[in-house]
Parts: sequence; C-alpha cells; structure tokens
Amino acid sequence: MDVLSQKTVTTRKDHHCFGCARKVFKGSEMQLITTVDGGDIASNYWCKTCQEYWSRYMEYGDMIGYGELKSEDEERWLSVRNEMEYDLV
Repeated sequence: MDVLSQKTVTTRKDHHCFGCARKVFKGSEMQLITTVDGGDIASNYWCKTCQEYWSRYMEYGDMIGYGELKSEDEERWLSVRNEMEYDLV
C-alpha cells in the first residue's frame, strides 16, 4: 500500500473515523489519507485521537482494518483519547 496524499481537512459532512469507527460530525478537523493498493484507490478519514495513537504505537507499513485501533487495544486507545480531550480544555 502506498500513500498518495495526506492532508488535514475540515469536514463538510459527517464521517466515520477509519481507526476507531466513531462518527465524527461535520465541521471537525480530520486527516484525509488517500492510498493505492494493487490498483485500488481508497480515501479514509482519521480523527485526531487515532492519529495520535498511530504516531505513538504503530509503525510504517502496519495494517489495520476498519475500527481496529480502538477495538484491538481499547484501554490504550481510551487513554490517548482522554489525553487529547484534556488538552482541548
């Protein structure tokens, strides 16, 4: 899988985060990542919590399925989310 583009966007409609499968409401800042894998192009949105989780615990080339950052390591994911929300206060 190769990353074609990666940018921060303010969403114009509701989306679900690929990393945790949570619904993120329009007007939210998310990372939009476009990839190509075997000729198939996909674009996925990532919330800030999942971006932070990925930067801490994952490595380039790691593969996950939809929602697996949260479902496979919920305790650590929740810890990162709590830190991120605390920083917003």
